[in-house]
Amino acid sequence: MPKLTNALVIIGVLLSAVMVAQGQDTHFAGQQDMNIWYNPALKTNKIAAAQVAFRNVNYPGIISYSSKAATAELPLVSVKDTDYDNIPFMNLAAGIIADNASDQFMTASTAMLGLSYALPLNDNNTYAAIGIQANYSFNRVGIGSSYHLPANFDKYGALGWALAMDPSASGYNYGYFTAGIGAAVFHGGDRAQWYIGASIRHLNRPYTEWSYSARLPSNVGIQSGYSAYISTLNQLSVYGNLSWQNGTAAQTIVQQFIGGRYIHHFNDSTSNAVSFGAGLLAGDALIPDVGLEIGQNRFAFYYEINVPGIQPGNYGRRAVGFSYRLNLVTP
Repeated sequence: MPKLTNALVIIGVLLSAVMVAQGQDTHFAGQQDMNIWYNPALKTNKIAAAQVAFRNVNYPGIISYSSKAATAELPLVSVKDTDYDNIPFMNLAAGIIADNASDQFMTASTAMLGLSYALPLNDNNTYAAIGIQANYSFNRVGIGSSYHLPANFDKYGALGWALAMDPSASGYNYGYFTAGIGAAVFHGGDRAQWYIGASIRHLNRPYTEWSYSARLPSNVGIQSGYSAYISTLNQLSVYGNLSWQNGTAAQTIVQQFIGGRYIHHFNDSTSNAVSFGAGLLAGDALIPDVGLEIGQNRFAFYYEINVPGIQPGNYGRRAVGFSYRLNLVTP
């Protein structure tokens, strides 16, 4: 019990830190479902899974773009183990993200490969994990002619990220490799689960555009979450994701995301459930979501409500998202 109490205190502190930070870029609304991209050590169960996600952003009369992602997670457990609780395991993750804008103004993509190792700390499903991640990205933004956008346009989205990588919007396609590391402590109990993670991405600080004049700064992140049953059929969870990097004015990114979710299980003998939640990307949008779990399948829908007064140049934005996750064979 003292260990759990200490963990909850730490999570509370981290979530408080997330709430007072400034916000910046995210490509997908359901960040808590994309943790493996932010920190390769945040595989907190031994379930093989596949997930796809989609986000569409439209600035009416100006520009629109879509982001698509696919991720696969494959836990690796020794064939000698017959009890899958409280044993070490590895996880192999692979994924791809693609962002495309109207008028061919932006084409960007990233391929990811990650590997993590989790070691039990006790006999109660509490683990410590470390992970490494490799990414290869292509980025092309601009069309070689004048295309006027205000400063910090789409500051929190994929287009803003592409412009930060190539501030001159040169129109050249450029590829670069990045490496990252992560660590986490997590607990996978039957009635309550929690995790705390930290990561450093872009350790090698690659050049990101054709003139070799701009390098991508390292990105430091903190992730945390807690989920518990509040009754036999009802579950409540909270989560946060904070990251920051310091570079040029365009490259300086501080991102804050915090959210919560309520899950109602239809009965205690199936995996069928419905969920309602909301996330806040500070300085950008409130993002309500609704999800449906049917057996090993989970569907989620997101709608982004712009926070008044923060639109660059007072341009409005419409954004929606969708994700689908399939839990595969448990080891």
